Amino acid sequence: MLSKIRSRIIRFLQLSQCRFDVDGQKIHTCNACLTFKEQALLIERPGKPSRLMPYEKLNLDRLLFLINPAITVH
Repeated sequence: MLSKIRSRIIRFLQLSQCRFDVDGQKIHTCNACLTFKEQALLIERPGKPSRLMPYEKLNLDRLLFLINPAITVH
């Protein structure tokens, strides 16, 4: 399940033309670091508190807004 979610997030980032690098269980963007934990995605952004987003409640539009607020999602 984790690899499926990871693949979906990577594909979503590619479609949104968001720059990112994959490093093991982490995805680095210019505004955030996403870390795949056992039960949730850890989102770390500079100047913001860390956020755990459970996989079963994962909303890719919301995730994209959190890691790249300059992109408007329709």
